[in-house]
Amino acid sequence: MIGIALVGLGVVWQNVFPASPWGWAAIAAGLLVGIVARQICPARTPLDAPALLLALMGGVSLWATAFPETTWAQVARLWSGLVGCYAVLWWANSRARLTWMAYGLVAAGAGLALLSFVMVRWSQTKLFLIPETLYTPFPLLASDAVHPNTMASAMVLLLPLPLALLTSPLDKTNSLARYRWLRPAMLAIATLLMGGVLLLTKSRGGYLAAAAGTLALLWLSGRRKLALALLVVCVIVGGWLLGFSGSGETTSELLDQSVDPSTMAFRLNVWRTALWMLTDFPYTGVGMGTFNDVAALLYPFYEMQNPGTHNVYLQAGVDLGLPGLIAYLAFLGLIVWMGRQAARDFEKAGPSGLRAVAVGCLSGMIALLVHGLVDNTTWNTRAAFLPWLVMGTLAALYRCARDTECAVEP
Repeated sequence: MIGIALVGLGVVWQNVFPASPWGWAAIAAGLLVGIVARQICPARTPLDAPALLLALMGGVSLWATAFPETTWAQVARLWSGLVGCYAVLWWANSRARLTWMAYGLVAAGAGLALLSFVMVRWSQTKLFLIPETLYTPFPLLASDAVHPNTMASAMVLLLPLPLALLTSPLDKTNSLARYRWLRPAMLAIATLLMGGVLLLTKSRGGYLAAAAGTLALLWLSGRRKLALALLVVCVIVGGWLLGFSGSGETTSELLDQSVDPSTMAFRLNVWRTALWMLTDFPYTGVGMGTFNDVAALLYPFYEMQNPGTHNVYLQAGVDLGLPGLIAYLAFLGLIVWMGRQAARDFEKAGPSGLRAVAVGCLSGMIALLVHGLVDNTTWNTRAAFLPWLVMGTLAALYRCARDTECAVEP
């Protein structure tokens, strides 16, 4: 356990403090200890080719950038995320380790939800649904505060997992089996915490993504009629949420919207600039994390308070060029396919807690992919490692589902 713990600590450290060498030192030490002790066992996967291309394009980004310090921080996050993904995949090669990984992700989500009350700059939330007086008791203790949309991304990714586990059986081999009363209580608390924090973020994109994750969870769990009924409700409510931006009718009000990050007009302006930039730098991108700087220098777009393209796919293209975007899309596509195959294989093997883990992680990834259409907060922020850990868990589940001894519950 020491090896994977060191790798995990290093990955988190490298995302929070990307300029520090200590994260890489912990990652290297953890991999060495894990491989020597045979706790981390490298293996070939379908993800290898797109992962290698992503890593290589990170190096190209360092060569192409005009702002090396900024780009190095983002490349460090990308490389450490890939290492974290593969470390989970290589380590979680048994039912017990997969189960502990799942509960670790739930604990991480609950911990982030608790920290949000003192780390999120709630004053950046829009005047929407929840009165501002509700946020008054929350003290901001972090000098480098977290944006509400970043916290919303983390919540939509991790929230479906405790929901799936709440309705699943507990593996007999799980060491938590003796505490059956504690398991649903912890999962319910984690679900309420993450759901409540997501609501407090006032992220309309987060709400829609969470709805997509819930729909995926219901569909993958076999509750198709309920999923279709919820879809109808989401379409109606979603149309209202997207249109709720207080759009004005005068030219002055429309111009104000184009520079207000909470409006769709602002995002359309950003996306237009990102597409323009991608056509100008299709092979290398402009360097990870430099979209706003390059846009201010070369394009009629200046916005430094809200960095990025507000779309994770455009962000990957602008950062890494078309080769990097293709590799990222291939990686995501393979992960979704592997997660779906794992859920099906575990379902054929009979009632299993691992099927719930697969359904929960896959639903969270689907929710995050939907949220990525309107934001890029899990690509270039301190929370960037979370999707890689979930993707590593899905890949490990796929690997386990293909292993007879691992897939079948004793």
